[in-house]
Amino acid sequence: MQTGLRLSELTGLRHQDVALGIGAHVRCLGKGRKERATPLTKSTAKILGIWIQEQGCNETKFLFPSRSGGQLSPDAVQDLVRKHVVAARKRCPSFAR
Repeated sequence: MQTGLRLSELTGLRHQDVALGIGAHVRCLGKGRKERATPLTKSTAKILGIWIQEQGCNETKFLFPSRSGGQLSPDAVQDLVRKHVVAARKRCPSFAR
């Protein structure tokens, strides 16, 4: 997502926090419990719409759930990023640096 969200904000997003269509954005409680809306690009909004449909739209579900349906931990996100970096390095050797 091209949102600039903190990790805790991203992993805490629920379906109800995503507004698609004109002015697509995600709402979250940021630092200091301040609510903020972060705009989404058209392509990101389209992909999130498909993702939400695949999950079965339920406003209280986490947008990016763990295997058990709960909130992803920072370690789980780190493992996912590491896994995809390894895969990307195989296709694009310049990532090795």
